[in-house]
Amino acid sequence: MIRKVLCNIAFAVAGALCFTGAAQATETTICSGDGASISLLMGATPVVSIAKADMEAGTRRWSTRQEDGETPILVGQAFETSEILHVDITDDNVSEILARLRVYKASEGDFYAAGGTLWISGAGAWAVNCSGP
Repeated sequence: MIRKVLCNIAFAVAGALCFTGAAQATETTICSGDGASISLLMGATPVVSIAKADMEAGTRRWSTRQEDGETPILVGQAFETSEILHVDITDDNVSEILARLRVYKASEGDFYAAGGTLWISGAGAWAVNCSGP
């Protein structure tokens, strides 16, 4: 018996990707530095699938799922390999890049490290350490 399950939709250059298969799990990647952070809820799919993104810098907050006081954002594009994760965050009209996350990953045996930079337009740039998948 074949079961079809609608999975999370990933923003990509070519558009959204829908596929059939088993239900997929999600994990959160959190990157934070001195005064800023970004949290990405990522689907466990063969392509980068970011279901939710939240950012903070000082007292300012942004989210793909706005709540009171949060500025609306979208994941414009993302790319990931075993060594890098690059994510561009746009305004809700996809007319301006508001943030760029550049993460570099390394592992050896049981050891894992991930870090890079987070730039947020009009707010600043930070070195960040990351945890998550």
